[in-house]
Amino acid sequence: MSGTPAPLSPRPPATRRFAPLVVVFVALATGVMIDRAWPAPGLAWLAAAGGSLLCWFALWSVACDRAAAVVLLLAVACVGGARHHQRWHVYGADELGRSATNVPRPVCLQAVALNSPRRIAAPPENPLRTRPTGERSRLLVRVTQTRHGQVWRAASGTAELCVDGHLLGIRAGDQLRLFVVFQRPPRPLNPGEFDLAQHRRCDRQLVQLDARFPDSVTVLAPGTLWNWRRALAALRDPCYELLSRCLEKRPAGLASALLLGAREHMDSERTEPFVTTGTVHLLAISGMHVGILALGFWWTARLLALRRTVAIGIAIVLVILYALLTDARPPVVRATLLVVAFCLARLSARRTSGFNALAAAAVVLLAWNPATLFQAGAQLSFLAVATIYLLSPHLVTSATLDPLERLIEQSRPWYVRWGKGFAGSLGKLFLISAAIWLVTLPLTVYSYHLFSPIALVLNPVAWIPVGVALFAGFGVLLFGWLLPPVGSVCGWICNQSIELLEWMVEAADRVNAGHFWTPAPDVWWVVGFYCGLTIWAIWFRRRLPARWCLTAMALWLALGALTTVRRIPAWTGQSDSLVCTFLAVGHGACTVVELPQGQTLLYDAGSMSAPESTARTIAGFLWSRRITHLDAVLLSHADADHYNALPELLERFSVGVVYVSPKMFENKTLALTALYDAICARGIRIAQICSGDRLRVRDSSSWHVLHPPHGGVVGRDNANSLVLRGDYAGRTILLTGDLEPPGLDDVLAGQPIACGVALAPHHGSPRSRPEDFVAWCRPAWMVISGAANEGAAAFRAASAIPGGRAVNTGRSGAVRTTIGADRFEVRTWRRQPW
Repeated sequence: MSGTPAPLSPRPPATRRFAPLVVVFVALATGVMIDRAWPAPGLAWLAAAGGSLLCWFALWSVACDRAAAVVLLLAVACVGGARHHQRWHVYGADELGRSATNVPRPVCLQAVALNSPRRIAAPPENPLRTRPTGERSRLLVRVTQTRHGQVWRAASGTAELCVDGHLLGIRAGDQLRLFVVFQRPPRPLNPGEFDLAQHRRCDRQLVQLDARFPDSVTVLAPGTLWNWRRALAALRDPCYELLSRCLEKRPAGLASALLLGAREHMDSERTEPFVTTGTVHLLAISGMHVGILALGFWWTARLLALRRTVAIGIAIVLVILYALLTDARPPVVRATLLVVAFCLARLSARRTSGFNALAAAAVVLLAWNPATLFQAGAQLSFLAVATIYLLSPHLVTSATLDPLERLIEQSRPWYVRWGKGFAGSLGKLFLISAAIWLVTLPLTVYSYHLFSPIALVLNPVAWIPVGVALFAGFGVLLFGWLLPPVGSVCGWICNQSIELLEWMVEAADRVNAGHFWTPAPDVWWVVGFYCGLTIWAIWFRRRLPARWCLTAMALWLALGALTTVRRIPAWTGQSDSLVCTFLAVGHGACTVVELPQGQTLLYDAGSMSAPESTARTIAGFLWSRRITHLDAVLLSHADADHYNALPELLERFSVGVVYVSPKMFENKTLALTALYDAICARGIRIAQICSGDRLRVRDSSSWHVLHPPHGGVVGRDNANSLVLRGDYAGRTILLTGDLEPPGLDDVLAGQPIACGVALAPHHGSPRSRPEDFVAWCRPAWMVISGAANEGAAAFRAASAIPGGRAVNTGRSGAVRTTIGADRFEVRTWRRQPW
């Protein structure tokens, strides 16, 4: 009968699509990792690659296809090792970094600007900051010559130049003369500290340049527009000006970060809530930005009725140009390659494989810079996209096969259809966000020590103002110079969207239990998590029930949480020992005492450096020891370089009590008021201690306060420094703060003691009379907490006594003292890392 519908033909079984570039990427990455762990000469890698290719040809000739494929992948791995070796180890003989040292030295250079100067926003006013810091400029240069006397010699190398103030009139391609100081990027001086030298080396920068005045940089000759970097700068710089003109001052900085990747326009205070709420990825140019740009252009092309091939070609050109405008960061390159692959597939009427395209992007990035493989940002970016591809079968709405259901759906009112569509899209967005959060959680906790459950709720909602701000921001860049009224309207929309976004992020940051700081899990657990996830995605994704997979993941995450728990020697049956570590924080002081029964004391926490960076240094060390709670904090006196990092640390660690001297809060300065308010806001008890008091601890060690007396002494804050004596297993530790006369006279009038380790008073300054102090306590080791050029007098005094030794944290890094029943050991991080 004609009215009888034809039977539906069965759907063909789904076939697994092969992604050969994934295998190529794995082989290439394996070669890169092998060369990073066990470097081999570049010629050896190339010889191995050539031999593998010959073997492949021989096997292919006799039709041994599988063996030939394995040998070919071995050749790819050797090529990856060779490329990494060339990028990581091979530098020219005239490389400026070869002559750089850890001590800054003046130099006159000629160089070529590789980009236009970028302004670094001044940090917000903070009374805890000991040295005021204004706006700075950052410029990437390629060194061409160095001056030796009156002779110019050829030189090479790429370096980042930081200048106090604004660099004006400089564009990419300009030839410059620089009067600067140069030094090696600093290597970590403490366990758990960020390795800036390795980070810079990923970009082949072995030296850093600094100048105090913009006049130190002069233009010798302007570049030409034929220089592609200058041409891009000529496009990028007006974009910054448009955003500044069409947007208000505060949203303009965030808009520059969202649209152009210029995060330096935002100060650390505005960036911190994005970090703690797990939304900092919104400030990094990623696939979302490229996708929104491509989608917006696609809609425009449909409105203008452009031919399909023309629209796709223009879309490819636009996304490539946008990637170059944003400095071609790895996430942007990855997103651009994916969009280009999709567009080419549409042109050729072929279906593209998501994982194959993602692997192609990874191969291109590794070929350009193999060090990208070890950068957490690139790893998180690729993990997020891979997670979306894994979820894609659950995100595609299947077509309704029943004509009756289709008719019922079409007969519903438009607002019902739109409402259901919006609810469905929002549900998918929550699913994607939750899956990405879960998959990236181990790497996030390992790299950034941060666990942000609030991101599960905030990320899906934040996409709405972010998407509106991006569309409006692109409208500002497009119409701001062509149709200023339209650009102003887009600017107003962008303003409102960014203010809404910041309000949401700041509100989420204030939620209790919205985020937690935690020590990093063990690396074997992180590797095991992603190896297991890969095995599941390849072989068991369609074979195992979802509840089994989720149960296994929950158990593994629980195991990972256990690896962050501190291991107490007394609990694990090991010999009891007391560990006292003097951290290297520059001109400042911080001492961490780990008692045998697991209690932790923190003596001072400050530096002349920025309080945020000092807090990160201290926190990194504490997390490396898996310490999350400080039983007591002792502040020696009221100098900011001994306490200005504590308010930031209170955001990351719980504290039992804060001990201060009787004179600590006698003079209420702005810095002391900020410190007091931060402690009280956390509900932490403040207690005064003075000479004769004793700290209560659970083990056999004893801790006595030697100074100051109850009423203090007449003199500066330094004279009233809190002096703490610790005794354990027949050894004595002496912590002195910035002790100076007349308080020093009171201490030296007491009974002499024999110290195992003593902290040099006042960073080893001659004003602390180091000769008299050493004669009184006769330390086996004198620790000078200060910059590399400080403490010469204390060094000489300690070395003058028989068996006395001195060490400076600025030169040797952190100093760890371990005291046990039959053990007394002193190690420095630079020479004997632990």
